[in-house]
Amino acid sequence: MTVEVAVAMLIAWAVGKANRVGTQINGLTDETLDLAVNRVRNAVVFKLGDDAAVRRLLEEARATNGSVSSVTQIAAERSIAAAIADDSRFAAELARVTATPTAPGTVSMNNSGNFAGVMGDIHSTGPVNVTSKIVNQAKNHPVLAAFVVVGAVALLGFSADRLMGGATDSLSSPGGAAGNSGGSSSLSVGDESVGSRAIVGTWTASDGTGTKTFNSDGGSCDGFFYSNGEPLDIGGPMTCSISSKPDAEGRYTLVVAQSPNRASYRVEFTDTDHASVFDPSGSKLYELERF
Repeated sequence: MTVEVAVAMLIAWAVGKANRVGTQINGLTDETLDLAVNRVRNAVVFKLGDDAAVRRLLEEARATNGSVSSVTQIAAERSIAAAIADDSRFAAELARVTATPTAPGTVSMNNSGNFAGVMGDIHSTGPVNVTSKIVNQAKNHPVLAAFVVVGAVALLGFSADRLMGGATDSLSSPGGAAGNSGGSSSLSVGDESVGSRAIVGTWTASDGTGTKTFNSDGGSCDGFFYSNGEPLDIGGPMTCSISSKPDAEGRYTLVVAQSPNRASYRVEFTDTDHASVFDPSGSKLYELERF
């Protein structure tokens, strides 16, 4: 099944984001599908390079807006299947990037009322009264229930504090939504560390390669490594760091690493929600818009 899903995602990548709106592949749609098709394309191209069958699949998908012939699809499936059989690491990576994600934050319990885990969907072989299950759990484990209640109260208090103070914080932070107030506010290129504060968040790229995330300066990120003008994700953790000061042109240095790959780019912020990314030669790769 992984091979067929991979081919479907390669076709979805080739037709572009605008033409796959509303498409669902292997349970993925919208932003999650955008991210998956980019990762599948990067993994396949990195492994197979200029494989004729894969190249023909992508070219035909672009030319026909996704109406690829069965002959072309089967040829690409054979190439990918052969690569999977030959390389267990590629097989594992392809399985990972084509997998259907489980919904986070739900609780799994069995039909006897015992918690089966903290994450995952609710599974049951018959009708389950969730309210009565929770009450029974509280009766059977009063100490645990007390800790849960205390934690919930603390969380509510923290959330309320954030709601009250969040507006003030966002006004003073380049990345804060409230700082836009009828339009994006300007950034001072002389302000130290403005780059690291402004780039944290989720962005859409003008080159149609899906969303890109920057979690923290020196921390994890996604979608920022490019090779020959195209995004490349070989699997494994990707980290990003950005300079605290801009250069003479007002651009910050962005260093992206995904072992063994490492590259430097330059980022120019025009406001809190818009930036341009340039390759080492100074050519613009793409623009970023805050998601």
